[in-house]
Amino acid sequence: MVQRLPFTHEGTDGDIRRLRVLLGEVFSVCGLRFSGRLAVLNLACGRADETGALAAAVAPATIGFYLGMDLRADAIAETRRRWELPGGEIDFREGNAAMIGRMEELPEFDMVFIRHQNYWHEPMMWEGIMEESLAALKEGGYLVCTSYFDLEHELLVASMRARGANILANVRHILSRELPDTAGKSVDRWVAVFGKNRVLPARLQA
Repeated sequence: MVQRLPFTHEGTDGDIRRLRVLLGEVFSVCGLRFSGRLAVLNLACGRADETGALAAAVAPATIGFYLGMDLRADAIAETRRRWELPGGEIDFREGNAAMIGRMEELPEFDMVFIRHQNYWHEPMMWEGIMEESLAALKEGGYLVCTSYFDLEHELLVASMRARGANILANVRHILSRELPDTAGKSVDRWVAVFGKNRVLPARLQA
């Protein structure tokens, strides 16, 4: 199990607890049953607050390899001090998520996770990130994204439809915590799960 090391800035614990429940429920509705040891890629990870929530949501599977990436050197430095993975490999790298395909010695991932994707900010860059995210998945793998806003989530879903990705779930989080800095913004407001070469049951179509 991924463990959080003692650190002074732990993020908003209530949001992480809600995220863990949300992911577990969405995976259950999709009929996703994880087993074995998974390779997980967390893009634009920041301080990687969601790491423990991801590990809990995929149980009884365990994470054997975890890679987090972010452009911000300070966030990556902090994250390296915060997390460990006993019995597995955990790594955090400063880098551009749109360049994953150029990195050597990476496995194919069972899951790629992007929390609070920002599709309307530099949309061409995010097009590249989504393309690389799908390419990084093994056959039968899953891309999981959350969004702060309705519009940017719509842009994400439209982009993934255009790529032919299977939309396994597209859920508005009713317990999402509203943020006062911008109207219509809330924590993990939407979550979507996209499958690589998996047919979407009719009852889950968006």
